[in-house]
Amino acid sequence: MPGMRDIKNKIKSLKGTKRITSAMKAVSAAKLRKAQSELYRIRPYAEVMRGMIQNVCFRGNVVELPILAKRPVFRIELVLIGSDKGLCGAFNSNIIREVNKFAREKKREGITLSLTTVGNKLSQFFTRHSKLKVRKEYRNIFRRIGAPLAEEIAEELYTGYVTEYCDEIYLVYNRFVNPLVQEVTFEKLLPLEPEETKFKAEGEYYMEQDESIIDDAVKAHMRAAVLRALKESETSEHAARMTAMDNATKNTEDMIHRLTLSFNKARQAAITKELIEITTAIEAMK
Repeated sequence: MPGMRDIKNKIKSLKGTKRITSAMKAVSAAKLRKAQSELYRIRPYAEVMRGMIQNVCFRGNVVELPILAKRPVFRIELVLIGSDKGLCGAFNSNIIREVNKFAREKKREGITLSLTTVGNKLSQFFTRHSKLKVRKEYRNIFRRIGAPLAEEIAEELYTGYVTEYCDEIYLVYNRFVNPLVQEVTFEKLLPLEPEETKFKAEGEYYMEQDESIIDDAVKAHMRAAVLRALKESETSEHAARMTAMDNATKNTEDMIHRLTLSFNKARQAAITKELIEITTAIEAMK
C-alpha cells in the first residue's frame, strides 16, 4: 500500500489535471456555441445549392456532359475530414473504423480506394499505419476552416474527377446531431445522381445547356458541400472534445475521492499504530 506522502502527491497531481480538463471543457463549450451558430447558417445554403443542381441537371432534356456522364466505377476517392489535435474522444477513430470497413467491402468488389485527408490526425494514421493510398493531405486546417479552404479542396476534387483519376467521390465526416451525438457520414459528392423527389414547381428558372455553365454550377455545389462538411466536422470536434473533457473531469473527481479515502485510512492506521505503541510502552513501564 502506498504511503501517505505518495497518496498526497497523487491527489495534488490529479487536482491539477482536473483544473486543466475543466478549463478545456469550458473553452470547447464556448467554441461549440460559435461553430454551431455558423453551421446552422451554412446548412440551408448547402441544401439549396444541392436542390438547384438537382433541378438543373435532371430536368429531362439535358445534354450529355462529361461531368454528368455515368461510367463504370474502378476507383473511389474518399475525402476524410478529421481534426488537427487530439483529446476529443473517438472523434477520429470512428472515421478510421468506418473507412476500413468501407475499404474491405470495396476491395471484395475489385474497387481501388485513394484518400484525401483533411486534418493532422487522419493524415498521420493513414500515412503511417494503413495500406490505403493517401493522394492529397491538408494539414493544420483548424485555423483556416472556411470558404477559401473549401474552394481549394473542391477544385482539386473536380480536377481529379474530370480527368477520370477517380470515378466516385465521397465526403466522410462526423455529422453534428447534438452535443452528445456525432454520426460518421459518407456523402457522395460526384457523380451527381437524381434523388427520388419531385422538383418544386415554384420559383421556376431556365439555364442554358452550356457546358461551362453546368460546370460552374457543379463547382458551386461542390464548394457548398465541402464547406458544410468542414463546418459539420468542426462543430462535431468541439462537441466531442467538450464531452471527453467532461468525462475526464468526472473520472478525475472519482479518483481524487478514492485516493482521499485511502489517505484517510492510511492516516487513521498510522495514528492507531502510534497509540498502540504509546499504550504498550506505558504498560511496560508499570
